[in-house]
Amino acid sequence: MCSWVDRPISTTCTAQNPQDFWSTWIRENAVPCEAPTAPPPSTYWFDLSPTVACRYDGHNGCRMQQWKWPDGRYLSGWGESVLHCPSDPALWGQSLFTKPLLSTISGHVFLQVPGFLSHSQPKYVRGQVKMMLLSGRPYSGNLPHVAMSATLALQSLGTDNVWRDIATKVIPASAYSSGLDYELYEVESLVQPYTPVRVELRANTLPPLRVSDENYIWENYRISADIVDARLILPDCIPDQSRPPGYCL
Repeated sequence: MCSWVDRPISTTCTAQNPQDFWSTWIRENAVPCEAPTAPPPSTYWFDLSPTVACRYDGHNGCRMQQWKWPDGRYLSGWGESVLHCPSDPALWGQSLFTKPLLSTISGHVFLQVPGFLSHSQPKYVRGQVKMMLLSGRPYSGNLPHVAMSATLALQSLGTDNVWRDIATKVIPASAYSSGLDYELYEVESLVQPYTPVRVELRANTLPPLRVSDENYIWENYRISADIVDARLILPDCIPDQSRPPGYCL
C-alpha cells in the first residue's frame, strides 16, 4: 500500500517537510509530493489520501473511506484519514507503519488483494495477512465484551463474474491488546488454470448499533484490524520450451 510509484487512484500525496526533525509527524508542515516518476523523498515519510474520502472529524475518516488501486487492491475502514508511509521501502512491514481499520458494521470488507493464476495446470494459491485483530466495547454502560471475529477468504471469479470463497479462515478478535503481537494468518486452495483470484478480509457478525451513527465508535461495539501486510502468493509459470506455447514447467 505504500509504493511511491504505484499510488492509489485519485490520491493526494504529501511528504514530510525537510525542515522538520526526522521523527516528527507534523502534517501541517507537509509539502506536496513529487511525481511518481521522481525519486522518493529523502525525508522519513509521505501520506496518501483516500480514493473515496469521508471525514468524521479533523483526523479520522469514516467507515466507508476507501483506497483503490488500478489493479483492484482495496482498503477500507474507520481510522486515520491517510495512509502513513515510510519513504524507505526497507521499512515496509514494520509495526511503526501499520494500518488500523475499524468497523461497527457486520460484513465490512477491510481489504482485497487480487491476482491471476496464469499457470496451465491447477496450482495451489495462498492468501496471507499479518495483523492484530481486536474487539472493542462501548466506553459507557459497563457492558460486557462480546466475542467477535473476521474471515480471511481466498476467492475466485466465476464465469458469471461473481466472486466466491474457495477457502476461509475465521480469526477470533482479542478483547485486549496488552501482550499481543502481530500474527500471520493464511488460507490456501487449489485453483484452476487461468483464473482470477483474490484474498479478502472481512468482519463477521457484529452486535447491533447502540447509537445510530456507525462512525461513533466510542458508544458502539467495534472490530479493528491493525494490518501490517497482506498478499496473494501465486506460482510462477516458467515456459516449457519443449511443449506448445502456454505450457509451464
